[in-house]
Amino acid sequence: MRINYRILWFEDNKKSYDTKKGFVKDIVEEFGFNFVEPQNEVDGKNIDTLDYAIYDLIIADMNLSHNLTAMKLMEAIRKKDVFTEVLFYSSSGEDAVRKELARYKIDGAYCSDRENDEFEFKVKEVIRTLIKKTQDLTNLRGLVMAEVSDLDVMMGEIVQRYLSQAKENLDRFHCKITRDLEKSLRKKLKKGSIDGATCKKDCTYVWRNMSVTDIVSSVEFESSKKARAVNLVIKDHNFPYTSQSGNFFEDYRAEIIDVRNKLAHCKSEIVNGKEVLIASDGSKEEFGFDRFIKIRKDIKRFRDLFKKI
Repeated sequence: MRINYRILWFEDNKKSYDTKKGFVKDIVEEFGFNFVEPQNEVDGKNIDTLDYAIYDLIIADMNLSHNLTAMKLMEAIRKKDVFTEVLFYSSSGEDAVRKELARYKIDGAYCSDRENDEFEFKVKEVIRTLIKKTQDLTNLRGLVMAEVSDLDVMMGEIVQRYLSQAKENLDRFHCKITRDLEKSLRKKLKKGSIDGATCKKDCTYVWRNMSVTDIVSSVEFESSKKARAVNLVIKDHNFPYTSQSGNFFEDYRAEIIDVRNKLAHCKSEIVNGKEVLIASDGSKEEFGFDRFIKIRKDIKRFRDLFKKI
């Protein structure tokens, strides 16, 4: 599961769809996921061409136009070995949905009345249940590694645009950011892997021998250095940012980089029936449902920030 939550939705009443979509959006975001505009299908014309693997949930109105029922569609979809969970709803009530489920023998399905309050409650419980089924440390590790990699790319794009705007930006970057790069280069000098004659104390090695693109994409310019550079961009442009701990860099290091490193370098074990992370020093930390939500929300918050910048 990625941070983008995708839904395949069978509904031919646009007004009802738009109303219920608002409920679902709030629920998905409450759990720390990014709500992606659902794939809204009004009939069964596309069921043979859809990529069902990308969807986390299917929602379906039981009765569609022209005597078409979602049950018949799901029967055809299940025959394709697609077992994504589905929530059916109907104005005829939940009992009517259950009778149809029994008739068509459809597994992995939930039922709801069409009425908005009941629908909202049921959707929230279904999504919560499905998240808990797939939410473990292995899944979280994969999500965090993938999302932080994407955030790295976004920070690199921000820095490159900033440096390309004006020479004074390049000079500020030269003075404040390349100190870390210089340290990396000096380590290579000691190992004899680069020519010492071309590296000066004022970091001219970096600027004379590497383009802005090469600097931003170099392995030495890793997550923490990119975050320092973005911190400079935010300050330089007086970009509105409310810090949790002093500045953007400290926030990003604590909420993203440290969490990524902890998940990458710890092992998980079952202790007293619960999965915990065990660090190299033997310390233990439990990652519960609320912690999972916070991590996803932190990732989403920084992704949204980078898009605005």
